[in-house]
Amino acid sequence: MQRIRSNGRRRIIFEIVALSLIVLFVALDQITKYHFAAVLQYGQTQPVIEGFFYFTYVLNKGAAWSFLNDVAWAQTVFKILTLIAIAVFGYFSYISSKKGYKWLKIALSFAISGALGNFIDRVILGSVIDFIGFTFGTYNFPIFNLADSFLVVGVAMIMIHLFFLDKNAIFKRKDGQKED
Repeated sequence: MQRIRSNGRRRIIFEIVALSLIVLFVALDQITKYHFAAVLQYGQTQPVIEGFFYFTYVLNKGAAWSFLNDVAWAQTVFKILTLIAIAVFGYFSYISSKKGYKWLKIALSFAISGALGNFIDRVILGSVIDFIGFTFGTYNFPIFNLADSFLVVGVAMIMIHLFFLDKNAIFKRKDGQKED
């Protein structure tokens, strides 16, 4: 009986930690976006490491890499898809708690944070604030924000879980299998 209560408490504490991560990440995303929107003019670039890392304030009405940036109906589609993604991530977050998948729960917290951070911008501004830029030689990587980073990290962690950590993982080492 005591063990069941202890496990229940641990699960509740972990739920609070996961929810706190979402709140923290969304807050960081929103604070940084509005900071750079306040200190930089639209399109203005502020170098941090000359020729490599810079801040540039831009608005992205499209998806990743400004995909469908100039298409009027795209904002509505992105809002709907984002709500669906948040709901799906939330559902899997709930399931991951029941199964005790802590890594997956944290991964989903990252993904939810990223989706929610950009969703807030889309609803309030009709576009997403981007400000982080990198240059690699002559290639300028598309400008992004913290929400984008959280989403990418979350999805990468989800893939690691699915491919390596889950009990039915695709690349999980079987018991008795030799390490190379």
